[in-house]
Amino acid sequence: MRKEKNTHSDLSRNVAVRLGFGVNSTKTDPDLDAESTTTEVAFTPSVGYMVVDNLELGVNFGITNGRTENIASQAPVLNKTNISSTDVNFGVYVMKYFPLNNWFAFTAAANLGLSTGTSETENVLGAVTTPIAQQSGNRNSVGGAINFGMAFTPYNAFSLQAGIAGLGISSMKNDPDGVNNTTNTTDFGFNVARQTAHLDFVWYFGRGLWKK
Repeated sequence: MRKEKNTHSDLSRNVAVRLGFGVNSTKTDPDLDAESTTTEVAFTPSVGYMVVDNLELGVNFGITNGRTENIASQAPVLNKTNISSTDVNFGVYVMKYFPLNNWFAFTAAANLGLSTGTSETENVLGAVTTPIAQQSGNRNSVGGAINFGMAFTPYNAFSLQAGIAGLGISSMKNDPDGVNNTTNTTDFGFNVARQTAHLDFVWYFGRGLWKK
């Protein structure tokens, strides 16, 4: 971060507040009758502390809402499956800044977090909607990742940050309603548990931003 002489003992002068938003949308349309659409929206605020220049430690909180619509056929009657989910996330992170100049920097962040939420599935056949208990219920997960991105600083204490790529692993346990059987799912690879389009608005108190 941009070096400044700090004679104050107030810890809040090294605080970074981040508001993040993410959107991920996927649509598959193999023909004119059947299609699948998935939309996921995430809100991810966090609070960090600049322990030294260019190194930030913090905690994050997030809410992710997703909806999937799988249309099997539209004629002679509509036949589709709707899946909706809401997850609450909590984790810790460490972020390192690599300044390129006074305005841009690469970022690398290591994250570790927990998630808990619910998922509901229903089948729609014409005007009849039927809940599917075997595919609905609670779910919990734990995961970690290393994410890389870019930061732009149009103002000394304000930054816009976006993710580029990430390498992560996550393990989710699903507990279906009305079924005495749980399933575990493990994902590992690039861009695991990341929003395809994600933007963070960051305000720094005290230190200001980096200076190369």
